[in-house]
Amino acid sequence: MIKEIQFQRSKQMMFAMDEEYQVIGQWPCKDDFVPGYNAIGDPRGSLPNGVYTGVAAEVTNGAYGPAYGNFYITTHDPRARDIHGGGSGCNDPYANYQGWVPTYGCLRMQNADGVELSKMIIDSGNNIMLTVVP
Repeated sequence: MIKEIQFQRSKQMMFAMDEEYQVIGQWPCKDDFVPGYNAIGDPRGSLPNGVYTGVAAEVTNGAYGPAYGNFYITTHDPRARDIHGGGSGCNDPYANYQGWVPTYGCLRMQNADGVELSKMIIDSGNNIMLTVVP
């Protein structure tokens, strides 16, 4: 069971930890974003460092479109910077390993890795903590 997931920005890795804070999974995760401004004029930026509670996941099988891939993990960031796969600029945004393209501030994982993590989050009650560290 997952107690917490942790994105280590310096390593560009996502870690899943159990109740004893032992690492039970790790996957590449990127925070590259497209420079510019969002719809209300705020500068774009990656999901900020900090603690996010009530994090939930779903396996979408592409339901949200190519920009989001096959899974979606909701962080409850007020600017909706979440974790997903896909990528509109990828040759096949639904492939297990679709490649890397920047987002508008979300964290991106490969579809297969994110689906695996999402299933672990769901199996753990779909209400975990995410910590984003430098």
